[in-house]
This record gives sequence, structure tokens and C-alpha cells, in this order.
Amino acid sequence: MQIENDVLFDHILACKINDHLIVLHLEWILPIPDLDFTFTLFLQACKKLKYLELFNIPADNIDPLMESWQENRPESLKKVVIDISDIQDEDDYASLMNLTNEYVSLLELVRLNIRFDLNF
Repeated sequence: MQIENDVLFDHILACKINDHLIVLHLEWILPIPDLDFTFTLFLQACKKLKYLELFNIPADNIDPLMESWQENRPESLKKVVIDISDIQDEDDYASLMNLTNEYVSLLELVRLNIRFDLNF
């Protein structure tokens, strides 16, 4: 089922499901405008969320999201797996590998265990 991200997040918050979420698995199909702002606010409202899986995240959404988490990491979140699957060529792959390794190191400093899976 496809649903706009802001509608989904608003629905979860309205139903108070966020009060009980411990694990969340989301799959993206299209780029999400303002992902860093919208999603980080949603994650802040999920007080028990420990594990997050994000699949098919467009590579251009990674920088804003990771920078947002460096400044304002969702407190309960302990582990994140992010799958990036829209990589076009080997140069993009190498660049993303360097970028994601840097974010893994930086986010470890704020006690967030993050893993990136990069796929062509």
C-alpha cells in the first residue's frame, strides 16, 4: 500500500501507535521532501523506538537525515539499518561508501549504531 509519508506519520501519531513502537520498518519508493525535518520530528515522538529499518532510501536523502541525527538524535533509538538501492554506477558507489563510513563513525559518538547496505 502506498501512502504519503506525512499522512502516514500523522496517522500513527493520531492513533498514539508511536507510544508503543519498538521496531519500525519503512520502505521508500519516491524521494521524500524535508525528510530530515519531518521524519526526525516523528522519531522524537516515538519514545520507545529502539530499532529502525529504512529500505530503498534515495541517496540524496542521506545527508540531511544523518546531519539531523548528529544534532538531535532520537533518544530511544539504538540501532538503524539503511538500505540505499538507487546507486547508478561504481563512482557513486565509492562516494557513498566513503560518506556512509564517515556517518557511521560520527553517529557512534552520539551512541547510535547504524549500518548502511549499498546496492546497485
